Amino acid sequence: MAVDDPEEVDAGLTVDRVLSAPDEESVPIVSDRALPEILFDHVEEHGDDVALRWKRYGVWQEYSWTEYYDRVERFALGLEEYGFGEEDVLFTIGYNRPHQLWAWMAAQSLGGMAAPNYEDMLPEDIGKQLRLLEPQVAYAEDQEMVDKLLLVASDVPSLETIVYRDEKGMFRYEEGDPPLPRDGVEVPDDIDIVAYADVEERGRQRLESGAVADDYLHERVQAVDPDATAMLAPTSGTTGMPKRVKLTHFNFINLANAAIDIDPLPEESDYFSYLPMAWVGEQMILIAAAFVGGWTANFPEEPETEAEDLREIGPEIIFSSPNRYEEWVADVKAKVENTTPLKRFVYETAMSIGRKYADYVVGDRADEEPPATLRAAHWLSYWVAYRPILDKIGLKRAKNVYTGGGPLGEDHFSFYHALGVPLKQIWGQSEVCGFVTMHRDDDVQVDTVGEVFPNVEVGITPEGELLVRGPVVTSGYYGMPEKTESAIEDGWLHTDDFGAITDEGHVKIFDRMDDVLELSDGTAVAPISVETKLKFNPYVREALVVGDGQESLSAVLNIRFDNVAEWADQRDIQYAGYQDLTQKPPVLELMREVVAETNEELDNPIERFVILFKEFDADDGELTRTGKIRREVVVDRYRRLVDGLFAGDEEIEMGVTITYQDGRETEERGRMTVVDVDEPVETDDGEEVVVDG
Repeated sequence: MAVDDPEEVDAGLTVDRVLSAPDEESVPIVSDRALPEILFDHVEEHGDDVALRWKRYGVWQEYSWTEYYDRVERFALGLEEYGFGEEDVLFTIGYNRPHQLWAWMAAQSLGGMAAPNYEDMLPEDIGKQLRLLEPQVAYAEDQEMVDKLLLVASDVPSLETIVYRDEKGMFRYEEGDPPLPRDGVEVPDDIDIVAYADVEERGRQRLESGAVADDYLHERVQAVDPDATAMLAPTSGTTGMPKRVKLTHFNFINLANAAIDIDPLPEESDYFSYLPMAWVGEQMILIAAAFVGGWTANFPEEPETEAEDLREIGPEIIFSSPNRYEEWVADVKAKVENTTPLKRFVYETAMSIGRKYADYVVGDRADEEPPATLRAAHWLSYWVAYRPILDKIGLKRAKNVYTGGGPLGEDHFSFYHALGVPLKQIWGQSEVCGFVTMHRDDDVQVDTVGEVFPNVEVGITPEGELLVRGPVVTSGYYGMPEKTESAIEDGWLHTDDFGAITDEGHVKIFDRMDDVLELSDGTAVAPISVETKLKFNPYVREALVVGDGQESLSAVLNIRFDNVAEWADQRDIQYAGYQDLTQKPPVLELMREVVAETNEELDNPIERFVILFKEFDADDGELTRTGKIRREVVVDRYRRLVDGLFAGDEEIEMGVTITYQDGRETEERGRMTVVDVDEPVETDDGEEVVVDG
């Protein structure tokens, strides 16, 4: 670790401290390679090794590195027939499939760039991205996504070709002009709609006919500038329309080299790809870390089979968002609560041992060795209790386990280490290929996001904003020079994250700069730290903590419906759907006890809360596509509710507009009871509700 004094930092920007990687970590900078070149290296060195797996009709299909390159080559040569070339943008939207990955690599091999998008985006949002990117060719997974593109295509004159992968339902596009996906929508008659297989076939014919030389694509790849943009990754969009971050081959390769130097794994180690491919962390692993490390990427059959497919593979490498780790904990806790007394006793005994063991790994005693008796008890607990749990989740073979995209609560972190899972926190954002800091094996501190990657520096301003510079930092935003100018200053990237640098050389993240609350007495509160504590409970799915300018905190909660519904069913509580269940007095009392228990860990407790009559939803603009709350949007949307919490209202009624994935809208109203945490919930007859666990 190296910390520079302020006077050693570039003039023009006040930086209090600068933190770099630990002194013993040194990774050479690579400046003469493009991503497709590494793919070709694998073909030459170990072309028969398994590069990809994709489950189809219940069977895992394997693709070697040679087959991987062949699919990229055929699609690239076919794509070129549709006018795609250097510096062009390939717009992609689809599920986790090898085909989308092949399409990315094909675009990059031709000197172009890929612009992935979340599969559940609304047509309106797709239209905004198309107008920003102005692509000539778009890749769409299936009929639904083709229809979404066609709904907005008339406003995008650049779009000429849509390539679809899944042929199911696409027969109606085969003859003449396609019918209207929706009444009143004009579909441009100059757009070609072609099958992925047909594009590949055109590429194959070019090769077999001798229209291009056998080494044509390889020569194109060797001519790709490493400083050229490889991906246009979308930002999370917490404050508005997602921007497009220009990430180069140079950015990706140097980050991958640093990551693998810290956490090496053998070639053909398994990675399971199920996070949205538009998320920059998924891109970093699929097109960089997996390339450099020679890992095998595995793709599920369908989104609905992810859990089963993950368990079958049991990958060594797991990278997931905090939401997924929170869901796994909630599921485990809910199943334990509803199992037999004997199994519950075994679990609770094993977890008591695990918590003691985790205290020596990530807790207050991390600088001590656990006693031999505790190590033995933890080993026995692993085989009796932890391993069956990890097997059901899919983590029993996991060696490199990471969480990123947002902070994971300390309680969740300790839970996984109690099970023997070596979970580490990663901090980064789209502008830095996803990774800036990471815990090291022998230094996992649950209240930090780890140490800085080699060749990267993290600075901090007097106001507490974290800055980043180094080979991972973007050159700017595509088509938004004014945003680029405000984000990058004196070579430093403004992250907008409020944090700190510890004396041990770790980075702490408190919250986004704009999201930190200030109570009326001047106390600063990072709401996300409170929200993650609430979500450690298996009955809380999402939480919004509010209180800026107020004397105390309040909260708006979403219940985890499946778990609460099962809890209610066991107590013979009748309800008619999500909204009705949220306002049942026993459920309100259950959640009151949850909040009261959380308050015991807070310096600034939550005094009042409501359970929202609907779940926060990305389609309604309340969450980003990665599951983060768009705090400013949500507070404005539910202003009547937030004001009522602090005005002393006992009940609040309001309505909101609900948006479906196909763009349809409807109005939904709900009446919500405001719960005072210090007062037990009463029935309509004035009797206190009793919750028996």
